[in-house]
Amino acid sequence: MAYGSVFGNREKISYTIRMLMGLASTVGEPVRVFYMPDPYDLVGIARDEIRSRCLSLELLAAPIPVLGDEADTLSFTEWAVREGVEAFLVLGGDGTNRLVAKRSESVPLFSVSGGTNNVFAHAVEPTIAGMALGFFLAGWVATSEVIERSKVLRCTMLKGEFEKGQKEDLALVDLVLVETDVSGTRAIWEPELVKLVMVTQSSVLSIGLSAVIGRIVPIAPQEKRGAYAELGVPGRRVKVPLAPGLVKEVSVRRFDFLEMGREIVLEHERGILALDGERELPVRKGEAWKVVLEETGPLRANIERIMSLTRERGVYDG
Repeated sequence: MAYGSVFGNREKISYTIRMLMGLASTVGEPVRVFYMPDPYDLVGIARDEIRSRCLSLELLAAPIPVLGDEADTLSFTEWAVREGVEAFLVLGGDGTNRLVAKRSESVPLFSVSGGTNNVFAHAVEPTIAGMALGFFLAGWVATSEVIERSKVLRCTMLKGEFEKGQKEDLALVDLVLVETDVSGTRAIWEPELVKLVMVTQSSVLSIGLSAVIGRIVPIAPQEKRGAYAELGVPGRRVKVPLAPGLVKEVSVRRFDFLEMGREIVLEHERGILALDGERELPVRKGEAWKVVLEETGPLRANIERIMSLTRERGVYDG
């Protein structure tokens, strides 16, 4: 449907090696790195390739079952929090970061973009992300200086076949109501089926459905507000980059900002709620959902600020 590049296993291994090499270059003392095992043993391959060059790192596979799906990410995150890890180094798209965020509690995320449509994850050279993590672990920057609380859109069922509040989920970047009963592919390619787009942040440089808002107004991750747009005719025509090489025109019937704590109730609607670009929650006749913008999301490291502060402080400059 679009022209995005394939992020294959060899590239994932290469990204992992670059992150680990960056980390090893800036840590002051030996560090234990626990990693999530996977069916292809990607991190294990990276570990074996650089073992002699990263003597300060001890890489250990977490003792969790490997299912090869999103349950692995949830299980690993829960296990790591119980073990008292100091940070998560996440390579993936907004969907992967969303899974980690659901279980990460007060452990900060160092997120490196590795998917298709990424807004939450940093589009940064992996070596830099690893260096920033090392500086953080070595104590060259204070948590209060470089760790930020993220916004989320929290959706909760108000009424339906489940008890009130029993079904709940969150989105880090965007929540979209799609007018269809079929999940199909989890990504969304048909803007004509989209009824509502809500975002925590937006940028003119982003692609995906958050770009509907990004083409109207930018909203920084640090701003205490989000925004939403109802799509339909008549309305303002906006050209939106939905995916690499895929630009579609949409009609925005209504636009408004979303203040922190404000609730939007979805009632008498049918379709599917897509969270960070993936269709997740069916909305059935007779159900009602509320969506709230909250500042209760995961802690995220500001990688650029870590690198800037350590430069200003002359860390390792002789």
